[in-house]
Amino acid sequence: MDNGTLFYVLGSALAVSAVLFSIAALRIEKFPGRAAPVVVLWFVLLIGSTTTFAVLHSKDEEEPHEQAAGLPHATQEAEEAEAQ
Repeated sequence: MDNGTLFYVLGSALAVSAVLFSIAALRIEKFPGRAAPVVVLWFVLLIGSTTTFAVLHSKDEEEPHEQAAGLPHATQEAEEAEAQ
């Protein structure tokens, strides 16, 4: 899987988890009880992995935009002009 796909999968899992845990918390009086560390760990892992793949996906998207804008070519021309 590429970084974009992983970002969307993990982001969706994070959103669904947030909704499901909030519904459970509203319906169950003693939620999460002794499972609180597991719930916290679940969200820490989801948030950490989602943000990691968001950054990696943005870097993947940045390269084609630079090439389309001609930035590497413009940089090369600027370096050649400075050398003269």
